[in-house]
Amino acid sequence: MNRTKKMILGCILLILITLILLFIPERRNELKTQHFTFFYSTSIDKSKIETLSKTLEGNYMRIQNDLKTTAAPNIITTVYANRWQYVKATKNWGGSGSIEGINKLHFMEHAWDEADSKKVTLHEFTHTVTLKLLLDIEKQPINNEVFDKKFLTFPIWLWEAISVYEAQEFINPKTLSYMNKVHYPSVTELNDRKKGGKIYSCGYTIIEYILEKYGQDKLISLIKNYGNLQTTFDSSNDQFFSEWYDFVQNRYLK
Repeated sequence: MNRTKKMILGCILLILITLILLFIPERRNELKTQHFTFFYSTSIDKSKIETLSKTLEGNYMRIQNDLKTTAAPNIITTVYANRWQYVKATKNWGGSGSIEGINKLHFMEHAWDEADSKKVTLHEFTHTVTLKLLLDIEKQPINNEVFDKKFLTFPIWLWEAISVYEAQEFINPKTLSYMNKVHYPSVTELNDRKKGGKIYSCGYTIIEYILEKYGQDKLISLIKNYGNLQTTFDSSNDQFFSEWYDFVQNRYLK
């Protein structure tokens, strides 16, 4: 019985120590560049933060020019070594990067262990610039509650495709088993991040198709129209995605 009590007490103590460690804030260093202020765990090598800063600064003007807006002048970028700290700050359990409005970026350190960490970085930064473009067209001062409801109607396929394209996350359609001569993803599938996340594989070619057929100004109009294809291109969802797939076939699948 005494042995059982000791084991229970040991488990309770271990749980308490774990909880204390989880809730202790990470000690952080700071690094400032022209447009970004980085806060990062002291356990992270500074050279990684410097690589991150060069990637973001090197593409800051390009992405805001592509989207015909101005990015936030100073973006707070927090990098976490501890996933629990990242989850507490972002409420994001699955991702390695996320945004908070137009001027806050959050990254897990291990995001850099993915195939191309620079692309992860640029993908999230592009989201902040896209959001800034949407805020530009709102009446001032902005009613945050009204805007938040409106923003929820912005289609996932367009939101993610823009970032995929700007981050140059190209995946050759020949490598995608679901892209064949008789089938291509529906808009419902492309709007679903969870079931396969096909938009992350197809997003590049969707924007590529829009730019080639309609041009940059029309892409900006589509964003401002919250992805309304009928209003922007005089095209239904079915027609648009069918024509996109024809483009993919002719360019990549022949």
